[in-house]
This record gives sequence, C-alpha cells and structure tokens, in this order.
Amino acid sequence: MSPRPGKTRESRYAGASRFVGREGALEKIAEAFAQRRLVELIGPPGVGKTRLATEFARRSPRLSALRFCDLTEAASLSAFLFQVARSLGVPVPLDISPDELARRVRERVFAEDALLLVLDNFEQLPASADAALAAWFERPGARVLVTSRRRLAGAPATTISLAPLSTERRSGEPWSEAAELLVARGSAFAGSAFDPDEDHATIEELARELDGLPLALELAASRFRMLAPKQVLARLSPRFRMLRRPDGTSARANLRESIEMSFVMLAPPEQEAFLASSVFRGGFSLDAADAVLGEEGGPWPLDLLESLLDQSMLTVDQDPHERRYDLLICIREFAESELARGGGGAARAAGRHARYYVGLGERLVGAADAGSRRALERERENLTAIVRRRALLGADLALRAALVLAAPASGVPYITVEELLGGALGEDDAAGASPTLVGRALLLRGTVRRFLGRLPESTADLDRARAIGEATGDRALLAEAFAGLGNTLAGLGDWGRARAFFERALEACVEPKLRPRLLAMLANSFGGTDEYDRAIPLFRQSIAETDRAGDESASATARLALGVILLAAGDFDEAPRLLGEALDALTRIGSPHWEGIALSYLARCKQETGDLPGALTLYSDALARLDAAGVLRAQAVAFYQFATALIEAGELSAAAKHLRAALPLARENCGEYEGVVLAAQGVVAARRGAAGDAEMLYRRAEASLSAYPKPMFLAAVRVLLGEEPPPAFAACSEVRLALRLRSPVPAPSATPPLLIARDGSWFRAPGSDASIPLERRKALRGVLRALARQREERPGEAASMVALVEAGWPGERILASAGAERVYAAVATLRRLGLQGVIQQKAGGYLLSPEIPVVLS
Repeated sequence: MSPRPGKTRESRYAGASRFVGREGALEKIAEAFAQRRLVELIGPPGVGKTRLATEFARRSPRLSALRFCDLTEAASLSAFLFQVARSLGVPVPLDISPDELARRVRERVFAEDALLLVLDNFEQLPASADAALAAWFERPGARVLVTSRRRLAGAPATTISLAPLSTERRSGEPWSEAAELLVARGSAFAGSAFDPDEDHATIEELARELDGLPLALELAASRFRMLAPKQVLARLSPRFRMLRRPDGTSARANLRESIEMSFVMLAPPEQEAFLASSVFRGGFSLDAADAVLGEEGGPWPLDLLESLLDQSMLTVDQDPHERRYDLLICIREFAESELARGGGGAARAAGRHARYYVGLGERLVGAADAGSRRALERERENLTAIVRRRALLGADLALRAALVLAAPASGVPYITVEELLGGALGEDDAAGASPTLVGRALLLRGTVRRFLGRLPESTADLDRARAIGEATGDRALLAEAFAGLGNTLAGLGDWGRARAFFERALEACVEPKLRPRLLAMLANSFGGTDEYDRAIPLFRQSIAETDRAGDESASATARLALGVILLAAGDFDEAPRLLGEALDALTRIGSPHWEGIALSYLARCKQETGDLPGALTLYSDALARLDAAGVLRAQAVAFYQFATALIEAGELSAAAKHLRAALPLARENCGEYEGVVLAAQGVVAARRGAAGDAEMLYRRAEASLSAYPKPMFLAAVRVLLGEEPPPAFAACSEVRLALRLRSPVPAPSATPPLLIARDGSWFRAPGSDASIPLERRKALRGVLRALARQREERPGEAASMVALVEAGWPGERILASAGAERVYAAVATLRRLGLQGVIQQKAGGYLLSPEIPVVLS
C-alpha cells in the first residue's frame, strides 16, 4: 500500500529498496500506453500493483508529473471524485454538486497531457465510478494507470493481469525473482545478522510457500532479525495448509497467513493493542492511543506501539511536530476480522474510539482557531468512521460526530456534510436518540441543503427542527430554525416573509451570542428592500453587541454587511473602512466565503471612486475565493460587478463572458439580480451597436425586477433607458453606475421585425405578410430555433457550427466537414425562403442581424 499524499511513512518493511523483477510487466505497460491512455493492472492483494505503477512512472521521463490517488477508503462515486480532485489539486468548494465535481476533474484530466495519474485500489467502487472514469477519455489528456482486483466495466482500458513474482530459477541468476526480493528485504531489515548464502534452498522454498506475493515476502523478511529463515518457514507452513484453497491459488488466504504469522508472534498485550488499533482511520496520535489502547495497570501504549513498529505491524509518519501511527490496510483488515471474533471486543474498542474523538472534535470546534481547524482536518476520517458505525455505537454518538464534521471549522464540503448527517440520522431520523441532537442535525442538514439549492428539502428539515424545538422547549434550536427558514426565503428574494421569521427568531432567542447575528439578519432584510434608514441602525446595534461579546466572526460579518449597505447608499467614506476591517478579521479567522464577498465589495468601492485597475485586481481575487467556497449567490453578484468594471474598461468580450456566467447563477440563487445582469447585457449590446437588442434586454430587465421590491435596481434600469434618476436614489451606487454606463436611448425601430414561432415551426420575414411553415422541415426548424435562442441569450454573438449541427440533426454522429456542409445548405435554404440579409455569417458561425428586431411568438 502507498502512503497518503503529503505524508512520509516509515516501517521496518516499507523502507527504501531497489525494484526487483517485473521487467516484462513494465514493457507491457509501455506498449499499452503507446496504444491507449488507460491501462489497468489487475491482480490479487499484495501482488505489488502499486509498486509496479510507481516504478513505471519513475522510468517514464516524458511524463512530467505523477499523481498518486489512494482509493482504499472511497466507497461511492462522490468519494472517488473527491479523492481524485484532491490528488490533482482541483478545488472542491463546500457545496459543489457531484456533476460539477465530475466536470472539474474531467477537465483537469483533459488539460494534463504530460501527467500519469495512478488510481490505486479501485475494486470496491461502484459501476458509476467506472462510467465517470470512462468519460475522461473522450478527449486527449492525462494517462491513467488503475490498480484493481477487478476489471473495469465500460472503460476503454488495456488490461494487464499481474501475477505474483516468479518462483522459478532464472538462467544465469542466483535467485528466482521472488527469492531475490526476499533476500533484498531480509538484508535491509536484519543487516549482517542475515546471510542468505547459508541457506539458499530454504529461502527459495519460503518464497514458493509465500506464492511470490511481494507483501507476504516483506512480512516474512521483517522477521529475519528475530528468526532464521528455517524458523519462519516452520511457523508458516501449517497455516498455509489450513487456509489455502485446494488448488493452491488463493493469494488472499496466503496473505492472511503471512499477517497471522506476525500476529501470533506478538505478546498478549501487544496482540490486544494491535487488534484495538484497527478501529482507527487515517492514523492516530499518542493521545488517542492512550484513550483507546490504554488499560489500567497495563503497559504504556507508547511501548506497545514501539513493539508493533519493530515487528512490522505498524507505520509511523515523520511529522516534525507530532508523530502519527497507522496500520497498512491489509493488516488492518486482518486485525478487524480477528477483533470481530472476540465477543464484545469490537464494540468496546469502537466505543472508546468514538467517545475520545467526539469529545476531541467538540473541543476543537469550540476553540475555532487555526490550530484547531488543522487538527479537525487530521481527524476527519476517524470522525467519519464513527458515523459509519452507527449500528454498532448507537445514534447519539453518530450524531455528535456528524455535527462536529458539519461545523464550518471542519472544512468538509457541503455534499459530504449532507451525506454524513443523513447517515447519522438514518432512515428513522434517529428514533430514540436525543431530541436535541436530532434537531441540531436537521437544522444543519437543512442549512446545507439550502446552500446546495435543494430548497424544498431544506425547508422540510428546518421545519422539523422547528417542531422539535417547540416540542422540547429548546428555544435556542427554535430560534435558529426560524432564522434558517428566514434565510431560505431571503435567498428567494421574499424579504417580507423572511423578515417575519427573523423577528420570530429574535422573540425565541435566549442565547446572548445568537442575538447579534439575528439582528444582522433582520437588518439585511431591510437592506434587501432598499430601506437603508431601517437597516443601518440595526447593523450598528449588531456590531456593538458582537464587540461586547467578543464574537470576532459575527462582528466581522456584521461589519461586512453594513459596509455593503453603506456602499449601496453611496457612502464611499465609511464603507471602505468597514469592509477593510471585516476583511482583516475574516482573513485571521480563515473564511474564503466571506473573504471573497468582502473583496468583491472593496473592489466595487474602488470602481466607484475611479480606481478601475485596483477594482479589476480585487474582483479577480474575490472570484477566486468564492469559486473555492462555492457559494453561488455571492458568485453571481461578483460576476455581475466584475462585468460592469470590465464594461467601463472597454473589455466588452470579457464582460459578456462574465455576464453569461452570472445570469443562470442569479436566476437560481438571487432572483433580484437577474434584472441588473440583463440590463448590463443590454449595455454591452448597445456599445456593440445592437440598439434593438439593447432595448429588448432593458425591457426584460424591467419585467424581471417587477417581481422584487428593489426600487434602486429598477431606478438604475430606467436610467439606462434614458430617464433621470429619482432624487431618493441619485447618490446610490447602482444608479451612479447606470449613469456612467448608459448610451443614448435607442429610438423606436423603423425596421419591420422578424417573427419566429418559439418552436421554430414557422417564421415571417421582415415586411412580409406570409408565414413560411417549417413543421415538416426538421433540420431547418432546428437551425432557425437555435439562431433565435442565440439572439435571445447571447445577442451579437454567432452560434457555432457545432451548436447548429446539434440543433438541426440532434444525436447524429456527423463528421465536422459534413456537418458544416449541412449547415451551409440549411442557411442557404432559409435565405431563399425570405431570410436573405437576415442571417449573417460571423466568426465561423451564423447569427440573426442585430439591426433587425426579432419577436418570438
């Protein structure tokens, strides 16, 4: 097994050593990669798949980098994608969806054509992981080497079956491959105490008895410090006869025998410590060992661990600050199976493990400093194991572990948090567990589901948390559930109903530390409807109370929110100061989400005060942080703001790109911003000379904003249409921006419009009274519909040939040249039918003339 990324491990049988044998297998891998980018190595456990893969990478100078991804703990598609993303350095925002994560991983694979990615221990993954892997080979990209105990399903792989090292003597060589490895490792472990030439036949026989499996050979060699090869062979043979299959081909049975041979050589206290160590995941500290392995009056756990290390049953990393210990996976599996046989031993060890890590996690979450966050990250796998042992441990401990992992300080992605909370709650919603724990879990799952955009499920969880709070008299839970329901409504732009929930939360609140946060939420509801005179005093009250309570996080977010409101109101003196103070505090705390928001509004301050280069720099930094955090509402706003600065800088193409990114995010996560994004698209169209499109977009912006109580946004759009700003909003930042961006109002068009049915089934050319039917002309209908959709969504830009081919001939596999010929023919036909001068060619594609109005009927 390979060490995890970022760790250096040391054990008696995992030291540096030369590579032995496998030259033929290396040649096969090279030949396979000459034909395909995906190669899989299949074989039994312990056969040396990982070692062979890394040796191949070392000998491949044309590959600039190796990335190793250990999938041993991955049991689902999302876990597989997360592990691969971490190995490739792909950012994983907290609320990223599985589809988006799969896309990002796939794009990184496409981009790294000089990379070899090793996916180790693939066998336990579901078929959906095979399908995800297969999608990586639709375009050129990285080479992928998979090690597994099973064949891949549906992936375009070359399969190489890896057998154990040969136990046959080689011509001209003193040892077989298997014996050569045994000798090399024995010399490394035992030094001068081991002389292989004294017992040549025994070593070859021992290599054969171990079936040539490298891990079994290394385990046996690790005993040469204490036993002669004959003694190892004598102790090994009975167990092989007992556990091997009749045909002698069971590598798993032999590997288990190898591990058991080491196990029976341990003293009883060492055996007990070894078995109990199997409950750990991701390594463990000495403090954890004291809590789980220590017995009153028994040996000191440190001495036990040192004995296990000496006898090759344990690994230790070389962190300069604190050593961590672990078992190799195959050895841990053996220990787990033995522990399960011992009556209540498994439950006892798992219980001690759970109580220690839950207590530790709760203390670390309470501390909420940088060191605590790092410690939580180290223990994430141990806490996750507690959730997965719910059936053994009970719901209360599983819920407590899940709540620790759900805390922001743990840094767990939202999709994983939802899965963990769901696992802890179970299908029965943790019936019989502490109502307080169940309520807290529902509250946090509801919050996470809101971030992930699953609003109905979010509302259901939050409402159940509210019901538990009411039933149990838990006013703190009740207040937070009301606040969560209010925030869900705020995300929908329903500020009036959101405000009512925030007021109910304040009525229920009994925790002094929660009250200032609720005040800030209430203030934000007034800011959402542009009632600044009511929002600003509440924000100032929230800041004063958080400062008195010493709540740096709440104080920072309240300062940030007040700075945003003052900026919107046109106060460019106090707003930058508050935003700067908030950013400093949030940087100390470590919150990419809120740091990104603070940076985006500091950029807007610079934009409003004339420092356009400084604004562009900060907007770029802000979007990088928000992308890492994955908070979609904040991303939508930042994309929009960045785009307006790009428009002012004359970068219309870049602005259009950012607005296209902002529009779907705004529609889904902050509907009140859809209108201003559409209006900004209108500005781009106007500056490109597409007056008709600009007018259409401004009117769509007006219609969108009519659904929201945002008078400042509506005033800004009307300024773009040529109206003078109302006095109440003349100083506001959005109105000031509109005054800078607006172009002369386009005069009503004298050109007759092109009428197109929304489904493309007919059109009426400009100035014509006759409608041209296309119901029976599927390709023409699809192409025209695509051109109309392009005009509506991306005015002024041409639809690509690829998009037009897909629209006209969906699902057909057509060569690019043939597809282009079909599009040319379709366009020529549409022009003959009346669209001459209406369909224009541009940048390798086609578009409807920006000067001709288009009406979709």
